[in-house]
Amino acid sequence: MKNTKASVDAFSTQVDIIKKYILDRSIKKIDNIILKTRKIRKMNAEFYGRMDAATSPKTDAEQEKKAKKINDFQRGIGKRWGEIWLEKEEIFTTIATLYELSEIRKKYPDLKEPEIASWADIRQDIQNKMKKITCE
Repeated sequence: MKNTKASVDAFSTQVDIIKKYILDRSIKKIDNIILKTRKIRKMNAEFYGRMDAATSPKTDAEQEKKAKKINDFQRGIGKRWGEIWLEKEEIFTTIATLYELSEIRKKYPDLKEPEIASWADIRQDIQNKMKKITCE
């Protein structure tokens, strides 16, 4: 007869590995978002600081050149914010998926929970880390 306990333990180990991977990947993405956000804010401050410090344009050509610089800069910053937004959406999708997985626990209360944190705990950890991003 097949050893069912060994199969369940092997499955629990795989679930633990998946949970750890999801949590680690999400935390890494959130940290990356925080770094990118800081970098964008620093770039904004430096760029507009230099633009304010520069002498005001005297000719129409200089005004157009300055306007083009500002537009190009804003377009580049907008692209970076778009990348951050996509990463945030991916994390929020992960949170929603983890919420659904944690709801399974309510449907099947006899389900054995592995030693590592539950899906709900992992979701909560990711949400708490995301609060740092929205508060900054």
